[in-house]
Order: sequence, then C-alpha cells, then structure tokens
Amino acid sequence: MRPGAGDRRPGAAAVLAAVSVLMAVPVLARDHPGIEIRDLYYGEALFHFYQQDDLTTLNHLLVARSLGRLRHHEADADLLIGGLYLSYGLHEKAAQIFTRLLDDNADPAVRDRAWFYLGKVRYQRGLYADAEQAFGHVGDDLPDRLAAEFRLLRAQSLMGMGQYDAVAGILDRWHGPDDWAAYARFNLGVAWIRAGRFADGVRALDRVGHISSSAPELRDLRDKANLALGYAWLQNEQPAAAREVLQRVRINGPFSNKALLGVGWADALQKEYRTALVPWLELRDRDLLDGAVQESLLAVPYAFDRLEARGSAVDSYRDALNAFDAEIGRLDAVMQRVRSGELVSSLMQQDSPGTGRWYWQLEQLPDSEDARYLYHLVANHDFQDGLRDYRDLVGLDQRLADWTRRLDALLDIVDTRQQAFEQRLPVVEAELDTVDLTQLHARRDQLAQRLDNIRQDRNVLGVATAAEQDQWRRLTALEQSPVWGLPQTSEARARQRVLKGLLLWDMDKDYRFRVWQQQRELAALDSALARADAATVQVEGARRKIPQSLEVYRNRINAIRPRLVAMRSTVTAALSGQQDHLQMLAVRELQQQRERLASYRVQARFALATIYDRTDATARNQEAGQ
Repeated sequence: MRPGAGDRRPGAAAVLAAVSVLMAVPVLARDHPGIEIRDLYYGEALFHFYQQDDLTTLNHLLVARSLGRLRHHEADADLLIGGLYLSYGLHEKAAQIFTRLLDDNADPAVRDRAWFYLGKVRYQRGLYADAEQAFGHVGDDLPDRLAAEFRLLRAQSLMGMGQYDAVAGILDRWHGPDDWAAYARFNLGVAWIRAGRFADGVRALDRVGHISSSAPELRDLRDKANLALGYAWLQNEQPAAAREVLQRVRINGPFSNKALLGVGWADALQKEYRTALVPWLELRDRDLLDGAVQESLLAVPYAFDRLEARGSAVDSYRDALNAFDAEIGRLDAVMQRVRSGELVSSLMQQDSPGTGRWYWQLEQLPDSEDARYLYHLVANHDFQDGLRDYRDLVGLDQRLADWTRRLDALLDIVDTRQQAFEQRLPVVEAELDTVDLTQLHARRDQLAQRLDNIRQDRNVLGVATAAEQDQWRRLTALEQSPVWGLPQTSEARARQRVLKGLLLWDMDKDYRFRVWQQQRELAALDSALARADAATVQVEGARRKIPQSLEVYRNRINAIRPRLVAMRSTVTAALSGQQDHLQMLAVRELQQQRERLASYRVQARFALATIYDRTDATARNQEAGQ
C-alpha cells in the first residue's frame, strides 16, 4: 500500500495538501493574513476548483492564461494547472509546467513547490532515482501539510531504491500526519522482510500492529500489519509467534479470513490439528469467493486426515468439490454477462455526479446476483482507476454535448440580434432623416456670429428680453410722431427720456450676465450637436459593422461545431476502449478466481484419490494378513 504514490489519484489528505500550497487559495489565506486574490479570473477558477469541478477549473485557467488575465498569479495558476494535469495522469504536461517554473521563477517558495511536484511526477512514473534527485532540491519553503507529503514521498522513493536505512531515518524524525507515517512504516517493514532483514521488518510491522486508533483506516492498517507479520513468522517457521500476532486481527475485520487461516496453519505446524480445525471450520462457512475460505475447504479435510478421521476427510473433500464445481459454474455465467457489456453500465448507475474526481470511488455495488463477485474486483486499484477514467470520459462527453447545445443557443442569439437590428435600423434611419444636422450647424454659426457682434458693439439691446425690446421699440416709436416736437408734448418728452434711460440702465446692468448665459447656451448647443454628430457616426458604423460582426460570430460558431463533433467522436472511441479495458480487467479477475478454484478442485480430487488409495492399500494389507 503506497498512499499518495503509484496512484495518480491522491487521497483526500494529499489533495488538500497539494491545494494548500497555492498562495491565494482560501486554506492558506486563513493561515497567512494579508494574502489576497488580485486577479478575478484566478479567483473564479478557484471557486470551480473548490466545487470539485476540475475540468471547468482547468479550462478557465488555460483560457485566462492565454488571454493574459492572470498577471498577479501566473506561478500559482501554473502550479494548479500542473497539479490538475497530474491528477488526470498527464505526467508529461505536468512535468513541462513544473520544469518551466524552475527555469523562470526565482521565488524560493515557488521553486520548492515546483521541485516537489516534479519529483512527485517522477515518483508516480516509477523513476525513483530521478524523483530523489528532484526532492533533493526542495528547501524549507513548503507549507506544513505539503512538507509532510514531501517527506512521505521521499521516503517512498528511497524505499523504491532499496535505501531502507535512509527511509527509517526519515520516519524516525517524522513531523506530519500520523496515518501517513504508519503507511510508510508498514511498507518499510514489508520491504525489509523481502530484503532479508527479518528483525528490522518485524520491529517496523510490530510497531504498526500496536497502533491505538479509532480511525477505520488505521484500524485496518493495524490488522494488515499484524497479518503480514504473522505470515512472516509462519514463513520463518515460528508458528507460536505467528499465532500470537494473528490473534490481534479483528475477527470481523476485512483481514479476518486470512488471519483465521493463518491461525489454523500455526496450530497445524505445531501438530495441534484439533485446535486448527476451530478457525478453519469457522472460516469454511464464510463467502467462498475469498481465497482464504477456498483454502479452508482443503485445510479442514487435511486436518481430519491427519487425525485419521478418514470418513470426515472424505466427506469434507466431496463437499469442497461440490462447492468448487458450483462456484465455477456461477463464475462462468458472470463472465459471460461481463463480456456482454452489462458490467460498466450497471456500476455507473450508482455514481454520484456531484462528487469530485479526486474524492470519488465506487462504494456501492448494484443490487444484483453478480454483486458478490464484484467486491474483490472493485477493491482492485487498477479497476477503480480505470472506472474513474471511464467516469471522466463520460463527464467529458456530457460536457461536449452541453457545449454543442450551447452552440445552438448562441446561433439563436446571433439570429435574434440580427433580426432586432434589421427591425430597428429603419426606425433609426427615419428619425435621422427628420434632422438636418448641416442646417443646424449653420444656424448655430449664425447665432455665434450674432453673439460675437453683440459683444464687439456692446449691444445691450441684442441680449435684452422680449419685453424690454418691445418697450424700447414703443418708446423709440414715440419720437417719430408728428406732434412729438410741439410745445404741448414737452412733459411727455421728458417722461419718455426718463423711461428710456431707466430701461437702458436696466439692460446695461444685466448685459454681462446675459452674454454669459448666451455663451453657456451656445456651449450646450455645441455639446448637443457633438453628441448628435457622434450618434450619427455611430449609427453609420453600426449599420456597417453589426452585420459584419454578427457574421463573424456565426462563422466562428459554425467552425467550432465540427471540432466538437470530432472531439465527441474521439471521446466515444475512448469510452468504448475504456469499457473494453474494464471488461478485460473484470474477466481477468474472475478468470483468476476460476483458475484458483479449478486448482483447488484438482488438489481436492488428488487428495481424495490419495485417501481412497491408502484405504484400499490398508484393506489389501489386512486381507493379506488374514
């Protein structure tokens, strides 16, 4: 078991660690006040990322980067893009990004993260020496959670290179999640035993086998460590030690069957066959698909035979043969249904589309007669990984189908805008035809010239009100009367001069203000005319450009359609190939179960024949003695 390694789908803890390295993501922002998202498009991509929509995140980041919209977060965006490529198994693309970051970036934090991810890419591809070379460049600028994953992956790389002492040193100085260290220590113990360093392996496995935890994953790991240690003692021909360790395994845990089988063999190696029958008989009644249960069907009659209870041994072997024959027949039927293509579709019916790909795994099997044969299959990493890829392809096909539908909607929008333009254009043109801007500009020039003349001549009457001008005309008209010069009108002439002077005084007093008002109104008229000119130019431009731009959009949309069709064809072919691959994995797993049963069937028949031969030989010897 290699957490976060050899598995291109990191676990939830590893994903959170990878995400937390991004300078602007909320997780790290809470730990480091003052860091903020400065590019809207980067924040929008992070929103989709935290919604577990990886494909949308990747698409939006790639588009935003190509348009230069990630100016403040280029390195962070590249790290996230590389991480997403890594999660999809696109190791070469991910490596190219991390290598480029190393070439372009002098920021120690970015360089450390890039070296870490580059080492992770190499590790997942089994290039342990190259991974260690990259890990050797990582400094002290990794966030705590990512630093823990770095130490774990470095230990795993060193383990792959056989440098077990260096791995032990890393684990002894471990600072990080305890569960990660436990997985690494388990792997180290197994590796030590395989390398012939039995005592070192025993110490490592025994340490994991005594973990005290309520976490289901660690309890399972504890059972697995005790199981591995117990079988190591059996192979080292120390059954008493094996029995003691195997009895630590929970009786109802996922490793209980193998533990019961091992306990029985530990007793049998000590020639305690009656005692060995206790776990084996318990095991015999469990699910026959389990390899330990299958072996127990042979172990029980073996113990009876050793106890010279040949009748019980014969009956047990016959029961085993009947069970093996029936199970082989059922496996043949299941393989036939798998080859027909029913398996993948039935499994995907249990899918939860809202679950992100990093966290997804098949947890519920279809309610059918074949379900019991699929538990071992879906527990297989290769099958789970292949099913995840199939699910990705289904999601991609649905996304392409959605984009195709959106193209139709976009074409409708273009057509609607075209129709609206064609309907509005005659109305706008008719309104423009009612206005003669040339004439309006000429009238404006006349007004400006008149105002200029008034200012030059200080013509107060030119800016007088209509009432004042009427009064001035009436007062002036009196002077044209034939009787105006007669002595009788002297008093009227005096009053006329006073009124005329008062009126002139009033007009002169308001002259400057009125000129200013006229200038302001002329400026407002100039602005209105400028807006009218701009609107006319805009309408003329729209009349020419809008049909052209709509045609450009229409052509772009129509050009995208065949690309989407080609992409969907590629995805459809990939789906078919992935389904065939999953069916092949399923048939191979079921075939292995069948071959194991067939092998046990041969062994049972041979053992049964041996008992018959011994019985016949004994009978002949007895007859000869008589």
